[in-house]
Amino acid sequence: MIKLIVSDLDGTLARTGYSAITDTALKTLKEIESKGVKIAVCSGKPTYYLCGYLRQCDWKTPIMMGENGSVIQFGITVPPEFYRVMPYSDNAKKSLAFLKEEIIKKIPDMWFQPNNTALTPFIKEDKEFEIIDKILADNHDKLNDITAYKHSDSYDIVPNGINKGAAVKWLCEKLGIEKDEVVTMGDGVNDYSMFNESGFSLGINLADKSKATHNFSCLDDALEFIKNELM
Repeated sequence: MIKLIVSDLDGTLARTGYSAITDTALKTLKEIESKGVKIAVCSGKPTYYLCGYLRQCDWKTPIMMGENGSVIQFGITVPPEFYRVMPYSDNAKKSLAFLKEEIIKKIPDMWFQPNNTALTPFIKEDKEFEIIDKILADNHDKLNDITAYKHSDSYDIVPNGINKGAAVKWLCEKLGIEKDEVVTMGDGVNDYSMFNESGFSLGINLADKSKATHNFSCLDDALEFIKNELM
């Protein structure tokens, strides 16, 4: 029997573009949670964003994993019931600070998501992608111990060793949950690492379907599979 579901947010639980989770999906998730399954959301968004977003869900024990696994929070209260920032190297800290400075030099009005750890610049026009790509390429030798994920509207740049998979692994150890008791759901390349830390990985419109054990075209089908096949 599964004990934990960890899901990406944008493109998985909800459409990309700040949409809400549908009423149908919320109803199914509440039904699943009522059976004793814990639900966690693992996203590139920071936990303070997830905290406000998940108030609509009315889950009993929500877990938030923000900044691609950089920060883990239990509960939506402020201050949180539990809060952990995953450790990372001084080299990564220096690289992130240097990269932010270089981006601001080229794009002074760049908006950065207010993260605790990761660096997330949001792109307003295509030429900004080109500028940041060039900064990353030209300074490759100065950018140590970090990984950049490129999305349709932003970059998530995180310290090496910090990713969704590492966060799921740490969470399972803390909760005493085995890998084969975990379901992960996601739609993108930054979800692959957490797929590797679960017994069942569910891709939602995943480009490379080989990365997940099961693939679905919509969230509702994935949730019905969990409810009918895995519980």
